[in-house]
Amino acid sequence: MSTTILAAAGEMVEFSEPGWLGAITAGVLAILGAIFIFVSARAMYLAPDALSQVNMVGPAVGVGLPLLISANLVYSWSTEGFVLGELIRAIVAITALLVIGAVGSYVMGRALHATHWDHTVPLSGGQKAKEPK
Repeated sequence: MSTTILAAAGEMVEFSEPGWLGAITAGVLAILGAIFIFVSARAMYLAPDALSQVNMVGPAVGVGLPLLISANLVYSWSTEGFVLGELIRAIVAITALLVIGAVGSYVMGRALHATHWDHTVPLSGGQKAKEPK
């Protein structure tokens, strides 16, 4: 039993390949973004405690993901030309990513700081809380 798919049944979609400059630029941006995310993930894995791990999220969210969004934008522009909607979507995505990343990091940092430090000692000479027995 063989299955035959008729090309005439589907819609014809025009596809244009990106130029060499757009492909190289998008590729470099995507590779740089992936490197930032990989290095941040590796640093999170090697961090000694949870508070340090939360601090390692910054480069991935603040630089790596915006670079990936920019790579998508450059690739889109090189295949379809300038589209204002794509630019607005990328700006909104990067802005929302930075705001949500900052707020999330702040909340996680405050929660972890509250659970790991003894607040009865002044902050200038704060000592780590003793582990319960």
